[in-house]
Amino acid sequence: MLKLEGRSLQTAIAVSAGSAYLLFGYDQGVLGGLVSYPGFLSAIGNPSSGYLGTIVALFNIGCLCGCVISAFFGNRLGRKNAIILGCAVMVIGGTIQASTYGPGQLIAGRIISGIGNGMNTSTVPVYISETSRSTKRGRSLAIQMSIVIFGTVVAYWLDYGMIRSQTGGVVWRFPLAFQNFFALLTIITMPILPESPRWLYSHGRQKEAIDELSRLFALPIDHPNVQTVVAEMEEALALEHNNHKAPTFRGIFLEKSEIKNPRRLALCFLLQFFQQFTGINVIAFYVTIVLESNVGLTREMSSLVAGFIQISFWFGTFPPIFLMDRLGRRKVLMLGSTMLLLAMTLFTVGIAVKTTASSRLALGALIIYEVSFGMSWNSVPWLYAPEITPLNLRHVRCRRRMFLGMAIHVIAQMTPPAIANTGWKIYILFCVFIALSIPFVYFFIPEVRGALNFPPLDSSYPRSREHVPDHSLLIDCRKDT
Repeated sequence: MLKLEGRSLQTAIAVSAGSAYLLFGYDQGVLGGLVSYPGFLSAIGNPSSGYLGTIVALFNIGCLCGCVISAFFGNRLGRKNAIILGCAVMVIGGTIQASTYGPGQLIAGRIISGIGNGMNTSTVPVYISETSRSTKRGRSLAIQMSIVIFGTVVAYWLDYGMIRSQTGGVVWRFPLAFQNFFALLTIITMPILPESPRWLYSHGRQKEAIDELSRLFALPIDHPNVQTVVAEMEEALALEHNNHKAPTFRGIFLEKSEIKNPRRLALCFLLQFFQQFTGINVIAFYVTIVLESNVGLTREMSSLVAGFIQISFWFGTFPPIFLMDRLGRRKVLMLGSTMLLLAMTLFTVGIAVKTTASSRLALGALIIYEVSFGMSWNSVPWLYAPEITPLNLRHVRCRRRMFLGMAIHVIAQMTPPAIANTGWKIYILFCVFIALSIPFVYFFIPEVRGALNFPPLDSSYPRSREHVPDHSLLIDCRKDT
């Protein structure tokens, strides 16, 4: 085995795990650049707008299944094995998609790829956090989400390049096959990387866990920094054993203790709800259709502009890397909602008026919208939910992911017929929900940046600027299946 350690080992982990995480964005974006290409539509039988929405949305059903598999078996497999298995499943799904000769085969490939993707997106963030000592949880999560969006950028520009330079089936088959490159990169590199010290320690392999910590820190096993983390893992395991009793329905939803579990879970679900009903997945899945049908661009120009719009989305993911832990979760969300509301309103007005000038206004507003979402609602809900969830309710996050997947499925399926039948009116729905998100965040979302564990939800906490020391491995290394 190649004996990497310290910073070089952390870089290798970031490349290998990041390649698997990038697939989440790539798979969501790759069909977005092809759904208006005649050759692709002909190969799958020129489906109706509703059927096309179903084909695209079924990927998320696969993701749900992958999350469930990870929830039940991920902790038994270990972080590395779960990621390798997820990537292997994605290679099978990608191969089936690339060799498609009908809608049924494409659907099967999308579902299989979704299963692998669900396993990866459930495991990769845990693996990264459990092999790092970041004291900046917000920054770490923001970087991961930036990698996801970069995958979407790669997918759209590859689609555009193939449409411009090639003819025939290779135009759409190659982008569908190219996803296997990222999966194979992870499969090849993951075996030389260490298993999660937290997972090893929790499975009775303490010596291996300490050895891997020594590699990750590039320090001897008796160094105080290594021993401090070992003590933190012991404490985390003790907390888990003390909270091992399975929560009941009454304990989750009807308890009236100071912990306020019902309120915490409601906040988690509502954050994900508002995230999806900003309308982001309309743009992520169908931006070429939006540009062609609503903005009035040609098919070729739509493909080109779609690539630049995804780049603007990616650029929007950079500010949270530096600002989320400084400004706090509330300010980032409220600033994002305000900018999103302005942008979506201008976009809706622009495509409703439908003049040359208003179409340009709509296009500019769409770019502002993408940047605004990337710097706010793209990252914060994924970070906030585990921050306020007590340890003994972490498994409920699987249900939260299932809710999220269903929301994406509904939006992805309804968008093509909604655009075809209602035109600009569908975007009023998103304007309303974006507007509602502002008072929701202001009145109901406490600030939690820097909290050691899940924070109190009293009225004074949101305004507090005092940071509690963040023993990151005590938090990040806890069991998350």
